[in-house]
Order: sequence, then C-alpha cells, then structure tokens
Amino acid sequence: MKYDAIILAGGESSSELKTLAPHDNEALINIGRHPMIYYVYEALIQSERINHIVISGPPAVKELFPPSPRLFFSRGGQNAIDSFTNAAHVLEHKNITPQVLIVPSDIPFIHREAIDDFITRCEQVEGDFYYSIVSREVIEKKFPGVERTYVGIKEGIFTGGNLFMIRSNKVEACREMGIKLINRRKNPLAIARLFGLNLFARYVLKQLSIKHAEKRFYQVMGLKGRAIVSPFAEVGVDVDKPSDLELARKILT
Repeated sequence: MKYDAIILAGGESSSELKTLAPHDNEALINIGRHPMIYYVYEALIQSERINHIVISGPPAVKELFPPSPRLFFSRGGQNAIDSFTNAAHVLEHKNITPQVLIVPSDIPFIHREAIDDFITRCEQVEGDFYYSIVSREVIEKKFPGVERTYVGIKEGIFTGGNLFMIRSNKVEACREMGIKLINRRKNPLAIARLFGLNLFARYVLKQLSIKHAEKRFYQVMGLKGRAIVSPFAEVGVDVDKPSDLELARKILT
C-alpha cells in the first residue's frame, strides 16, 4: 500500500545555526550541493511506498523543485501542527490516504530504506498515531559523539525519532495534545508530567515501559499510540545546532 507524505518545512532556523548558515528557514540551509530539505524530498520520492508529497513551508521552498504530478505545496503555520493541518487540507482534494507519513525537513541523513522500514513496522500493529524511536546504541554506532536527548525506559535507552504516521481522520483529535508535545519535545520530564503523576513517577523510577506509555496515551487521548523502534540511526538524528550542521556537511558534501 502507498501513503501520502507531508514534509514540515516551516521551522525557523535557530540563532546558533544562523551563525553558520544565514537563512531564516532551516529547510533552506545548504548542505553540500543542495538545501537540507532536498535530501528529505529525494528519500521520499525514491520510495515505492509513497504516493503524493506535500511540502508545507514558505514560498521560497517551492522554487527549489521542478514540477511533478506527485508534489504539492502549502503555506507553513505558526507551529508544526498548523503546518501539518494546512498540508492535510491540500491532500483532501487528492483523495488522501487513510494514513499519512509526517517528516520534518531537518533530517538530511534520511533515506528510502529507513522510510520503507518504518512504514512496514507501522503496518504490523494497529494504531492511530505512530512515533519512531531509536536506541542510543544504534545512534552512537552510526554517528559516534553526536548529541541527542535520550530517555531511559525498561526496554533500553532511546531518543525520539523523526518519522511519524497518523490516521487522516484523527488529525483534529491530536491537535491540542500535539502542540503541547512539540513544545516539550526536548524535555522528557515535561512530557512525562503531561500524561499524569503515575507515568511521571514510573519514568523517574526507571520503571516506565513502552507498553505502559502506550496505554497511558490511549487513556489521555482516546487514541492508540504506537512507539516504533527503528533500526536506522538516520531516523533519530536531525540538524538543530551547529555541531549537527557541521556533521551533515562533513558526511554529505
């Protein structure tokens, strides 16, 4: 089965990144021969599991790509949720697929194999919202020394990934909680608090498991959330600080 995909390209470049790359939008930062978003687009367009692609971002992004019957654009929003909603409206006129893949524009290491693997793993479990995670062991083996935010749970030590899948008819139900999660995405303790004292205590005491987190997600949201463990380090490494950009330029140039 094929799926539509959305690239979120509305993110403003951090002040630290601007010292190395003078772009207001991080998607436009050059890495090697191409802007960062181009690598994400290439990975999606090469995948046989992807149907339409919508890029949600500033008008300048549209100038980077040749016309394609599979590629569409929408304006970016004030946050990632707004940008996704704008892109989803575009897909509604293209017979949107039951589930949609969401990808940020700041993961230039991503490739077709990692995307296909994530989609396949999502298909193996029933859910409304799928969130990729990657183990520290996998990250450090591929990118030794890279700085990430890790969370220790019963199954191991993981960082949040950058591939997501959501049921098309559950977008509005996820909106409010999605904004809260995005605002807390770099703070595992704040996310744990968001889902209640019990989950927070389990996290602090290192007794939290993926199964328990999924159960609490359903209790709070009324949605079946699924954590998908990806074996690809490229899913868990994004570019949001100078050291990340230097690494990307070293590898991709």
